[in-house]
Amino acid sequence: MTPDVGAEWIETALDGLGLDVQRVGDAAWLTVLEGEHKRTLPVYLELRERNLHVTAFVAGALDEGHAGVYAQLLARNQRAGPVHFALDDDGDVVLVGQVPREALDDDVLDEVLGRVLVLADDAFDAVLRTGFASYLETEQRWRAKAGLPPNPIGSPRPSATRAP
Repeated sequence: MTPDVGAEWIETALDGLGLDVQRVGDAAWLTVLEGEHKRTLPVYLELRERNLHVTAFVAGALDEGHAGVYAQLLARNQRAGPVHFALDDDGDVVLVGQVPREALDDDVLDEVLGRVLVLADDAFDAVLRTGFASYLETEQRWRAKAGLPPNPIGSPRPSATRAP
């Protein structure tokens, strides 16, 4: 049976997932998911009349390599399910999705947030390497001069990992 999805249900469900949640409006919440590559992933959830809308910040507006990043993200969108990559009004890379209120239950909410985290985590390093390559090269040179280990994001992925 589908629960009566309202603000109280959303808060209880998010709490049940062990997430720290901040209410930022009558029907809006902010939480942070923790990933392996994308260490902190801010997620905004808004309960609208017919659906739960989810937006997650993946990366700021790109410095360079726009076509390459967009091609990677569009290819990923083919298998993204209810969540997909997009650009917000500022050009930031985000994940967006929505779930009809009548389809929401604890498992569906967990699945959508899990999908957001997996998509962001899987794409994050490639987005940074392509969209901020010059910055990463400068940082790697600075780290070498300072005797620091290289930033692993600035290094190519081992060939054993899957392609974007």
